Amino acid sequence: MNRVLFLVRVVLGLVFVVSGLEKALSPYENFLYVIQSYDVLPKTLEPGAAFLFPWCELLTGLFVLLGLWTSVGLRMVMLFSTLFLGVVGQAIVRELSITDCGCFGSLVQLPLHAVIFLDASLLIGAAVCLKDLKAARRWSLDGLFARDGK
Repeated sequence: MNRVLFLVRVVLGLVFVVSGLEKALSPYENFLYVIQSYDVLPKTLEPGAAFLFPWCELLTGLFVLLGLWTSVGLRMVMLFSTLFLGVVGQAIVRELSITDCGCFGSLVQLPLHAVIFLDASLLIGAAVCLKDLKAARRWSLDGLFARDGK
């Protein structure tokens, strides 16, 4: 089980690193357009969200991937996944004409219904890792720095 949770943690981390990095390295206006297309934030908050969000995703992914502050990183994955489920869900219910979620910038294009499955899987994966945090910390910086082996 330790190896399975380690692999789940690595996959979770990689998803967030790739997603955040792709958006952070792409032109700012690309992700701003994605945020605007979901029509959930006040117009004044959209530019700040478009700037900060990719970096938050990237840092979260790095924490989870490296196993540094693993508990915090996994909780952030759960928070982001819940947020994504809500935003994408409301877009589906409102029948917004969004053909690509914008999750991975221009790297991968996913329809909204596939994103629901992806985000639910990320949420479940993070919850399972949190449930057995000691196993999820296998081969992690947390495990390396822990004095008492917890």
